[in-house]
Amino acid sequence: MDNKSIRRKILQMTYELYQEHPYYRITPKEFNETLRISIKELNFNIIYLEEKELLELQKPLEGNVFVGARITPKGIDLIEDDDLFNQLYPGK
Repeated sequence: MDNKSIRRKILQMTYELYQEHPYYRITPKEFNETLRISIKELNFNIIYLEEKELLELQKPLEGNVFVGARITPKGIDLIEDDDLFNQLYPGK
């Protein structure tokens, strides 16, 4: 799976969960169980999406890169704009 596909799935996962429980954060373990990618690939794409302000990360005092992630309002707007979302993160 390429990085754009990984990012698309991460955004979709966080968007769907936000609709059910807006304050819930998806853990690295939950991402890995669904996406079946390495922690290195996960961290690379999660940080990218955070720096684009599409995700908000809950960070630990030490250790892991993050302990939970949820979508931001900017991420929600992107997902709800089908044309732009498909242009930036094409589905395969």
